[in-house]
Amino acid sequence: MKIVGKNSLSLYLSYLLFFVFVICLLHFIYHVIGHSILLYKHQSGSQIFSNTFILSKDVGWTQNKWTIPMNNVLKFKINYPFTQVQAVTGVYGISQIFSNTVGMLFITLFFFFSYKSLKEMSSEKLFNAKAIKWLKRFGYLNLLVGLFSIIEMVAFRSVKGSAFLQFFFLGFLGLMVLFIVQFFKKGYELQSEIDLTI
Repeated sequence: MKIVGKNSLSLYLSYLLFFVFVICLLHFIYHVIGHSILLYKHQSGSQIFSNTFILSKDVGWTQNKWTIPMNNVLKFKINYPFTQVQAVTGVYGISQIFSNTVGMLFITLFFFFSYKSLKEMSSEKLFNAKAIKWLKRFGYLNLLVGLFSIIEMVAFRSVKGSAFLQFFFLGFLGLMVLFIVQFFKKGYELQSEIDLTI
């Protein structure tokens, strides 16, 4: 089986990535709805959907040496609908909510751009303008989120090794994809020249 081109591995991988994208998109939408309901509960004192969207000092975290100091901190937990299965949890605060939302948005866009890039690589002509466009967007997305992790760390004054690792990994991935874009551009130019001479 071919890796790229028509009826290739890239086509079947694009279908898989589209499926993952749809799941991530639904999760992202549910995440935003959940935080909106938690904000309403926090401001109004309402107990709406109390088993699904939990806002309390005790959301069921196990008591251990890490959580005991957080006994008097407001926490949140969002369960999947009609279950007790946790979708997301954390300390209720703007930095946690912002970080979770941006992270989920990134994952959703990551799979969407991956899907579009691989789908375009499965066309008859590997070097095409749409493949270049989606690969470029994918590269810039990774660079942007890598840079964002450093900005977030500075803005919320929370120095974390994971932010530096995320910056390095996503920055490196973004740069590699942009290098690949340059090869695609060169291939597209050569392919266009060949088509013109024929």
